[in-house]
Parts: sequence; structure tokens; C-alpha cells
Amino acid sequence: MKYIMTFLEKYLMPFSDKITSNKLLNAIKDACILTTPFTVVGSLAGLVSQQATYWFGQWGIPLEGILGSVVHAFSNINTVAMGLIGIVVVLASSYNYATQLRMGKEGDKCVPLVASIVSLIAYIATIPNALQVGDNTITAFQINFFNYEGMFAGMIIGLLSSYMYYRLINSNFTIKLPGQVPPMVLNSFMSIIPFLVIITVFSVVKEVVLLAGFESLQQLITQFIISPLNGIGTGLPAVIIVIIIMQLLWFFGVHGFSIMWGLISVLWMPIFYEHIQLYVETGSFAAIKEIAPNTLCNVYAMIGGSGSTLALVVLLLVLGKKGSAERSIGKVAIIPGLFGINEPVTFGLPIVFNPIMFLPFVFVPVINAIVGYVATAAGWVNHLVVLNSGVEPVFANAWVLGAFTISPVILMVALFALDLVLYYPFVKLQIKQNSETAENVGVTVE
Repeated sequence: MKYIMTFLEKYLMPFSDKITSNKLLNAIKDACILTTPFTVVGSLAGLVSQQATYWFGQWGIPLEGILGSVVHAFSNINTVAMGLIGIVVVLASSYNYATQLRMGKEGDKCVPLVASIVSLIAYIATIPNALQVGDNTITAFQINFFNYEGMFAGMIIGLLSSYMYYRLINSNFTIKLPGQVPPMVLNSFMSIIPFLVIITVFSVVKEVVLLAGFESLQQLITQFIISPLNGIGTGLPAVIIVIIIMQLLWFFGVHGFSIMWGLISVLWMPIFYEHIQLYVETGSFAAIKEIAPNTLCNVYAMIGGSGSTLALVVLLLVLGKKGSAERSIGKVAIIPGLFGINEPVTFGLPIVFNPIMFLPFVFVPVINAIVGYVATAAGWVNHLVVLNSGVEPVFANAWVLGAFTISPVILMVALFALDLVLYYPFVKLQIKQNSETAENVGVTVE
């Protein structure tokens, strides 16, 4: 264990420090997190619309008048909230990246709001706007460029255009105005040349892509970047690697989720959003052919938070003696743990730099992920197709994410029982060591 700790401290900590301080990855992470309210509202509204349409049809109730308008309103919420998630990513990624770039720099001329608007226009400049409808060609944009299908391309263009804007606005290639000019007027005129350069670059890129035989820049990115990355970065092996790295970071006191999410969210989230839309459109889990890695990792692997520590907290309450430190930690950590917050036990027990807890904390989530993957792939458990609000307690969240079906809850309960078994010997050993340590220093444990 000593050699493992030394090895991890030598090679993992520098890696985590670099990731934590990386402005690009921080911008990506923050942008993906910002999509949460839109996808939560959109997926829940779509579920309501889909279920209402199905059940009213079964009962022979026509969707007319006020009732029909209400159902259609929920359907519209789903369309605009989920259908424009790519635009949200463009705006959020460019804004956050511009904010990161100018952070701590006095006299910086970058305005993140302007950067995000310029990036949005640059993204739209790359989208084909001619559609063939019968024998006629009309000017219009396809919605798939604005929903989850456009997320990756939107992220790339948002980050690139934001960086270009940042470099140009702080260069000498801007319009100079007297210092007494109001800030909004000054910012507008200073942005003219950067905007001209950026919009020209992406408009030229669009034409070059068309000349190369591709329908759009988005198609090119999908073919040469997204597809190869999905092949190696979204299956069970990738999930296991991400979980192990995440848990190792946590073990050293670094917020593993924040670091890894910036790296993987741009690959994982579009898959989940596609599943949400497939279920809303078909009302069937059978239409979903792969397992969303983000739900496998965040829901089944991490029951009670990183490390799947809800079982650990329960064992501390059950096995800890009355008045003991272990039981006190369990009391403090149980309510947060039920809502997926595990910092009280991670830093209170502690788990951080604790050799006894190293193995279960790192590998219990891996075992959960493998079991969850097998159960879902075999068809024993429904796919998770709703993005929850994050406020539901453990087990209830599986019910919501599973479109209010019971099989995900049963799997989660089974995994929790397995976690109790896996954590049990380590908790017993931890309590024994704590008791011996307390006795050696002359403290009586009741």
C-alpha cells in the first residue's frame, strides 16, 4: 500500500493539478453543467407529453380543446428546450472560455457576452441554410444543427471563435476611440474587426467543406472526430477507466467529478440526450441500442455520491458504538448521502488518504458499473431516459430517470445491498483501528 500511495502521489497529483488549472477544460465542464436546467425541463416535459398522449389514447379521450393545448404545450417545451441545446452549448462554452482567458488580467478588453454572441453567429455561419422541399428550395435551418446533434460542433466552434475574439480584441487590430466614449459604444466599435475576421473565417470554412464534398462542417466533425472518439470513449471500459481516475483523485482530496466531467461530458452527454429524444418520440425503451455512460457512472456506480458511500454511511451507523466517532460521522453524513452528497464522510471519516478505505472507495463503484451495464444490456432493467433535477433522493432518482418504471429502482436497491457486503469488512477494520488508536492515546470510546 505504501508503494501504491507513493506512486499515485508522484504521478496522479501533478496530472490533477494540470487538469484543475486548465482553462479550456474548465470552460467545457462549466458549459456542460449549464445545460442541465434546459435538459431537465425538456426531458420531463417530453415525458409528460408522451405519457399523456399514450394514456389518453388508450382511454379514448381526444386531445382537443384545453386538454389538447396543455399536452401540446408540454410537447413544445420539449422541442425548444431539447431542440436548442446545441445553441446553449455554443453560448455557454464561448462565454465561459472568454471568462477563463481574461481571469486575473487587469486591463483586458475581452467582454465575455460579446464573445458568446460572436461565437453564436460564427456557428450559424457554418450551417447550411438551403433545404429542398419537393421541387422547391427554401431558406431554412434544420433543427438537428441546434439540438444534441450539434453539441460537439457547437462546442468546438464556440471555443475557437471565443479564443479568436480574445486574441483579436486584445491586439492592435481594433478600432481606436477616445477614452471618454461610453463603454458600450467602445465595446461595440472595438468588436467590429474581430467580428469581421471571425465571421469571414467560418464562412470560408463552410464553403471549403462544401467543395470537399461534405454536406456541412458538422457532418465532417462527426465523421472524423466524434465517431472515432465514441468508439473508444463511451463503452464500459471507458466508464471503468473514468471511475477509477475519478476515485483516485477523490482519494487525494481533489474533486474528481469536477475534473473528469470537463474531459468526458462533451462525449457522453449527446448520447444521453439522444436516448431522451428517442423515448419521447417512440415511447419505447427498445429503440435505444446502447447504454448511456453518464447515467451508468453517475447513477448506478455512485449510490450516495462518489465511491458509492451511502452503504458506508449506513454501516457506520449500524456498526459504530453509541457515542463513537464513527456513529457521529454516520449521523452527520446520512441525510446528505441520501441526496448524493458525500463530502461529510469523505473528509469526516476520513476516506481521503485513508489506506483502509482505498480499495472499496475506488473499486466498489467499478463493480456497480459492471453490474449495471450487464443488467441493462441484458434487458433486465429499463434504460434511463429522463434527466432528473438532481434534488431527488437515492432510489427515487432511479425511478424518475427510468421514466417512472420500477426496474431501475430494483437494480439500485440490489447494488446498495451488494455495496453493504463489500464495504462491511473494511468498516469493521476501520472501527477496530480507531478503537485501538483511541485506547493508545488514553481516550475511552463508549
